[in-house]
Amino acid sequence: MIQNILKNFKNKLSDKNIDMKLIYFEISDDNKIYNLETCEPINYEISEERYLKFKISTDSLLEIVEGKKHPEDLLFNEKVKISGDISILA
Repeated sequence: MIQNILKNFKNKLSDKNIDMKLIYFEISDDNKIYNLETCEPINYEISEERYLKFKISTDSLLEIVEGKKHPEDLLFNEKVKISGDISILA
């Protein structure tokens, strides 16, 4: 299920000039980290100098992808934690 949500999110970003291999999602209720480029869980430490990681629950990620919630709403409610280099999205 998580991989399908990430694939849907990735498809929505496909026309943007974003390096998806540098973006990770730590799914808090799954205790796994997924790479957005592959939409697969990783079994290694993030060693890139530049990366962007979102720590989020499955439900919150689904709300964002489906457009039910704006990401900022979840940030203010402390349901999403972001670490790394946010300029990757620019």
